[in-house]
Amino acid sequence: MFETDFEKLLFTYSDAVSERARFAGLVKDYFPGQPMQINLILSAYDLGIAEDLRKTAQINNTFAYRYVKCLMDEYGISRVNADWVVSLWCVCYGQHMLKKPCDIKMASKGGSHVPAIQEEKPGVVTYGELFRYARSSIGNGLAVSGFTGESKKTIIFQNRSGGKTVVEVQSGAFSECEIEEAIFTEGFVQIGSRAFSGCSRLSQVIFPVSMKELGDYAFAGCCSLSMAALPPALEKVGAYSLSGTNLKNIDIPASLYWIGEGAFSGCENLMKIVIPDNISELPDKMFYGCTALTKVTLNEKMDRIGARVFDGCENLEEIYIPDSVQQIGDGAFDNVHDKFILMCSFGSYAESYARKNKLKYELI
Repeated sequence: MFETDFEKLLFTYSDAVSERARFAGLVKDYFPGQPMQINLILSAYDLGIAEDLRKTAQINNTFAYRYVKCLMDEYGISRVNADWVVSLWCVCYGQHMLKKPCDIKMASKGGSHVPAIQEEKPGVVTYGELFRYARSSIGNGLAVSGFTGESKKTIIFQNRSGGKTVVEVQSGAFSECEIEEAIFTEGFVQIGSRAFSGCSRLSQVIFPVSMKELGDYAFAGCCSLSMAALPPALEKVGAYSLSGTNLKNIDIPASLYWIGEGAFSGCENLMKIVIPDNISELPDKMFYGCTALTKVTLNEKMDRIGARVFDGCENLEEIYIPDSVQQIGDGAFDNVHDKFILMCSFGSYAESYARKNKLKYELI
C-alpha cells in the first residue's frame, strides 16, 4: 500500500525531509514507475507542508485546506489528487511520525468519496491572498510587491491573481527579507532591481523557463544563495545582479545577450566559467573578487574584456585570450595568482597588452 511505503520512507530517513534534493531522490527511488504520486508529494513539499507540520500544534481542516487550495490554484492539480496528497502528508508525517493531534483522515485515491479535507467557508485567508500586487512595469500584468504570510521560509510565486497574469517581482519587494527559498511558476518574466538584495538566508531560487531578465542588484548580497540555475531563455542579467552570492557553478545560457557590470563579482566559491559564443564582451568587474576562480574559457568571438574583470581572482593562474579580442580594460588582471600567465598568439592584441602591462605571457 502506497501510504505504508511512504511512512516507511519517512521513518527510515527522517532527517532527509529537511533536505529537498535528498528527499526528492529517495521518493523517486521508493516509487519508481509512479511519476504522478511523486510529483504530487514533491509539489506539496515545495509549498512548505513538511516544515509547517513540524511547527503547527494542531493539524485541522483549516491547516490542510490551504494546501489543497494552493495545489489547485498554483499547479492545476485536481481536487481529488490535492485532497489525497495533503491528507497523506498530514496523516503519515504529521500524525504518525511527528505525533501531532490530527483531525484529518487519509483520503482514498478512488475519487468517489467525500473529501477528507473540506472546503473552507468564504473569508478564510488562503496562500494566494497573502501576496500584495502592483501594476507591472513591463505590460498589462501584475507585479508582486510583497508577501504578508508569517512564514517566509519558502515562497512559491503564483502566476495569476484575480484573473490577471503575474509577470514580475517589483523592485525592492523582498530586499533583506528572511526568505530561504523562492520558487517561480511559469509566466514570470522579470525580477526587478534589488528585488531580493541582502536576503542573507536565501539559499535556492528556482526560475521558470519564461524568465527573461534579472534586474540590477536583483540578488546582490544573497550570501547563502548556492542553487540558482539560470533559465534557458534568459536574455538580460543586470549590473551586480548575482554579486556576493555563494554560487559554485554558473552556466550562461545561449539566449543571454546582455550582462551588466559586476554581474558575478564577489562570488567567492565560483571555480570555473565558460563564456559561450553569444557573449562578445565581458563588462567591467564581471568576476571581480571571485577568489576561487581557477579556470576561464573564452569563446573565439570575444572582442572586449572590460576593466578589472578578473581583479582579485587570486587563484587564477592562466587564461587564453583569443585573437578576436581587440580591447582589454585597465587592471583586468590585477591581483591574480603570482604565477599567472596570459596565453595568446604572436602579434595579437593580447600580446601587446601583456607587454604594455608587464604581464607574464606565453605564445601558443
